Amino acid sequence: MVVDDDDASHQLKGDIRLAAKKRPERGAGADDAETSVEPDDGTELKSVGPLRGDVDSPRTRSRARPAVRAVAGLALAFLVLAVFVSLTGGWAVLRALTRADPGVTVAAALAGVLAISLWGESLRRALQRAHPVGGLRYRLAYLSGDFARQVLPMGRLSGSAIIGYAVSRPFDVQYEEALAAVTVTDLLNLLSAVTVSAFGLSLLFESATGDVLTFIVGLAGAVVVVGAAAYLATRRRDLLERVVVAVVAVGHRLAARFGATTLERHLHPHSVERRVESYFRTLDAVADDRRRVASVACFAALGWVSFAAALAGAGAALDVSVPVAAALFVAPASGLVGWSPLPGGSGGVEVAVTTGLVATAGVPVSAAAAVALLYRVCSYWSVVCVDAVATGLLATLYAE
Repeated sequence: MVVDDDDASHQLKGDIRLAAKKRPERGAGADDAETSVEPDDGTELKSVGPLRGDVDSPRTRSRARPAVRAVAGLALAFLVLAVFVSLTGGWAVLRALTRADPGVTVAAALAGVLAISLWGESLRRALQRAHPVGGLRYRLAYLSGDFARQVLPMGRLSGSAIIGYAVSRPFDVQYEEALAAVTVTDLLNLLSAVTVSAFGLSLLFESATGDVLTFIVGLAGAVVVVGAAAYLATRRRDLLERVVVAVVAVGHRLAARFGATTLERHLHPHSVERRVESYFRTLDAVADDRRRVASVACFAALGWVSFAAALAGAGAALDVSVPVAAALFVAPASGLVGWSPLPGGSGGVEVAVTTGLVATAGVPVSAAAAVALLYRVCSYWSVVCVDAVATGLLATLYAE
């Protein structure tokens, strides 16, 4: 069959126009626009849906995972607390909580919030050696990091990394530099907890009515941890660097095998070595400034004293006598020995506080459990509420 050249040219032009109409225009909203095709017969066919699917993006899913973990962890925390109440007196504990003095409870809660603020100031002073930070933005950033640390399961273990990321993001601070400052602050915080708790124990050692061996072992363990960390960071830094590089090399190979290009780039040996050097450089800069170290340790210790005030206030609100010496001993010691993978160490801290009050102040178990629960309301749940508000303000006032 012979095809006329004019007819072939006309058909070719029609095909080109049809292909052009199938191609979506580039621009704002082009991804969400519906495609339309207009055939030669004049009818218009629309696609069944937008070009972008309804499936959540990986970033959306990755943001949802921490929220799911937090909700699940908090649910488990409430379950553990219910078991704790049932084992320590049940309704008697709950009735005692309903009789708490509101004014004294608020004062104890303010002491708990003050403790976190003092720890935030401690970190700010450590960061000042590398970069000037401060103001409302820093306070909100620190509290937002503390919020994640408090509500996520295992948050107490990963708290340094979380806080370092939170305070470095709003400022021109490298993550490694912020993490180094957080490391110094955490070690001094741990040493301050041992010091304050040991001081309280020395004041009531003769009046203690129960077994405080568990707490003494916990304090000794904290001293060992501080000493080992200081030894590795100063005397065996080369060993520490080799271990970090070796572990990261395994992660780099796995990321390359599974095609995780972003993770592979961050775990590249040269990038890791540069980050490790930056970390230790900042660590040395902070540690070499003796006056700054003393200031950081002072604010960390004041934070523990504020938590002790919150514990004494919780006892006063319930008309339970908690001596100042016992509060100074139990508040830091319970944070060291009352470990739990649940958010905020829930369950472990309550048991530690109850045991400590029974052993050092002779408080009955049910009354001690009520004081422990109210103390946690003042030192943990109130702080979580303040942290949540700060997180929302940070996102609102400094949205990027």
